[in-house]
Amino acid sequence: MESIKGVLRNHLRERPFDFYVAFLLFGVGTYTIVNDNWPESIQSTFVQTAIAAISIYLVAASAIIMFSLTCRRKKWPVLSLIGEMYGWLFVSAASIATVLLYIGVVLGDAPSSWTSWIVMISIWFGLFIASGLRFLDLFNVYRSIKG
Repeated sequence: MESIKGVLRNHLRERPFDFYVAFLLFGVGTYTIVNDNWPESIQSTFVQTAIAAISIYLVAASAIIMFSLTCRRKKWPVLSLIGEMYGWLFVSAASIATVLLYIGVVLGDAPSSWTSWIVMISIWFGLFIASGLRFLDLFNVYRSIKG
């Protein structure tokens, strides 16, 4: 019970939504690795390999964020800040890679449902912007501490 209180005392009380988003991204990345037919059924082995690589990258980035949010900030301040900062940068990179991959799939093969593809591209592009802004926010904190 004491360890749970320690985790809540650290970053989770201040930023529970960051942990929640990282946890969801970890789940999405893991599910994409496990299930070959999700989020889309594409016959191209290159696209499936690219989706698997992006998913592994997304799982690693979200794991870094979750670890940075739950570690002891006073004991490991550099790990806490730098891990979270670069974790969001990696999520941003994985998101834009997903957007570019989806755009390539849409341009290469006309989808049956344009609405679902536009929604998926919009969601991943929104995640790219949000995680990029979070990285810049943490980078400004790092720069102000550094001097």
